[in-house]
This record gives sequence, structure tokens and C-alpha cells, in this order.
Amino acid sequence: MTPDQAESIYRQGLIAAQAGRWAEAQELIAQAITARPGVAVWWATYGLVMESQGDLPGAVQAFAGALNLDGDLAMAMNGLLSAAETLAAAGHADLAEGIYCRALALAPGTPAALVKASALLLVQGIDPSKLLHRAALLRPDAHA
Repeated sequence: MTPDQAESIYRQGLIAAQAGRWAEAQELIAQAITARPGVAVWWATYGLVMESQGDLPGAVQAFAGALNLDGDLAMAMNGLLSAAETLAAAGHADLAEGIYCRALALAPGTPAALVKASALLLVQGIDPSKLLHRAALLRPDAHA
């Protein structure tokens, strides 16, 4: 498959996702990724499609894959943090904590991940002050 063909297949996957045809979207986007695995936004889109189908573990893998390619891709980080929040709200704090740790390992300069991980630690009865301090150092302008 040529790069142009992969792009076309990806776009068809987007159209399928917008129409709510999740299985078709997943298949098409997976084909595009197989042909061109280095496109971070395709991985993030794949994560959104998987999340829409209720496959949270698959979505987390896809979002993490996108962040491995582009640590600044907000779409992927937002997806990863959203998955962690969903798990925490469902009472799976251990899984949420693992995702927050993964998010911080992939993009350590993400204040949102630090703050959300801190909130989870607080709920678990663990002092989050070190993480909150780190977040403040990353965004000192937000506290001025």
C-alpha cells in the first residue's frame, strides 16, 4: 500500500467513525496504521474508535502508541487521561494509577497528568504534595 493509499484508507475510517460505524472505522484505521505505523494522530484516532466501542484497554494502548511517536500530541494525552478518569470513577484506582504513571513516563512535562495523578493519590490517602509541586514548577505562570 502506498502512503497515498494509506491516507485514503485512514480518511475512509474517519468517515465511518463520524457515521458511527465503529467496527468498519476500526478496521480501516488499523489497515492505514499497518501501512504507515509512524503517524501518531492515526494511533490517537484509533484509540478514540476503540474507546467508543468500549475497548478501554485497547484505547489506552493506542493512545500510548501515539504518545510514543509524538509526546506533545494533546489528543492522545487527553484520551489517556480520560481513560484513567473513567477507570478511577469505576473504582479501579490501581488501573488508573498505572495509566497516570504511563502518561507521566511518556510525557513527563504534562501538568494535567501530574494534577490528576495527585488527585488520585489524595483519594487513596497518599500525600500528593511532591507531584503537585512538580506540576507547579512546570507551569509557574498558572499560579502567579
